[in-house]
Amino acid sequence: MWFSPSLILMLISIMSSVFLILSSPSLFISWLGLELNTLAFLPMMLVKKTSMASEGSVKYFLTQTLASILIIISIVMFFLDLNSVGNSLLLVGLSIKLGAAPFHSWILSVAETLNWPVLFILLTIQKINPLFMLWNFSSYWGNVFNVIIIMSLVVGSLMGLIQTSTRLLMTFSSISHMGWILISVSFDLWMGVLYFFIYMVVLLPVIMIFNTFNISYINEFFLMNFSLSKQILLFLSVLSLGGLPPFLGFLPKWLILQVVMSMGWYFFSLIMILASLFTLFFYLRVTFTAFILGGSSLFETKIFYSLGNLNLFMLSLSILGLPLFLFV
Repeated sequence: MWFSPSLILMLISIMSSVFLILSSPSLFISWLGLELNTLAFLPMMLVKKTSMASEGSVKYFLTQTLASILIIISIVMFFLDLNSVGNSLLLVGLSIKLGAAPFHSWILSVAETLNWPVLFILLTIQKINPLFMLWNFSSYWGNVFNVIIIMSLVVGSLMGLIQTSTRLLMTFSSISHMGWILISVSFDLWMGVLYFFIYMVVLLPVIMIFNTFNISYINEFFLMNFSLSKQILLFLSVLSLGGLPPFLGFLPKWLILQVVMSMGWYFFSLIMILASLFTLFFYLRVTFTAFILGGSSLFETKIFYSLGNLNLFMLSLSILGLPLFLFV
């Protein structure tokens, strides 16, 4: 199903929209790239023709349409020399497309209707275009941009504590990571690219493990009777996503904290560290739930074959990536 010509065309269209925005000479062409991205992603949401998928696609379409209207109005404001109004509308429109707090409600309802591969695309690739546009205008935003960053960190970390759905956990984790990405993009583009790339690397093994075992809620761990080998794979990949040293997920947070503290932004640094502690708490809750009623066979090898070579490679990179980066 995933190798059908129509879905391959949609993937090519999504990647084309990314390159269109990266090479865009104007804000209007960037808006066209955003629309191409939205229209190409909608058929991927409808791979499984269910009522929930249809409902999620409608919510996604309406939300993206609202954000696109705000971006178009901001372009008109720029032409009328109302730059302050245009900047505010553009920031709100791009924040809605990113699913950053406080404009995150739509991504929660949409995430619950998606299967795991499509959810991975929504949480990663779909955010490249608005992130690059945010970077282009980052010098024009002040306190409002900082409020969005702080709210993303706080909402993503605190709201994840009360979730039992694994899809919502990954979504709130993405909102928290979005706060880190916005901070990194505001300082340097390549730092943001590094954080985003490492986030994709450490998120993919977790998504593939949940997809392999079809885990939708935390209480399902009690029914699955995980062996110890499965528990260790899940434990290490989730800790890497949480940014705990010595895993790869710790590297970008370490670099960003160094830059933020060197700039004297100690309040931001405190919020970032506390948000990371809360996210680590609900990551550990997932792994401890799997550990409580797990099996005892450490040398079971069926799990490695069921996960596949790609996931094993991504998992190894996620676990061993930090020592590799330090060595290089």
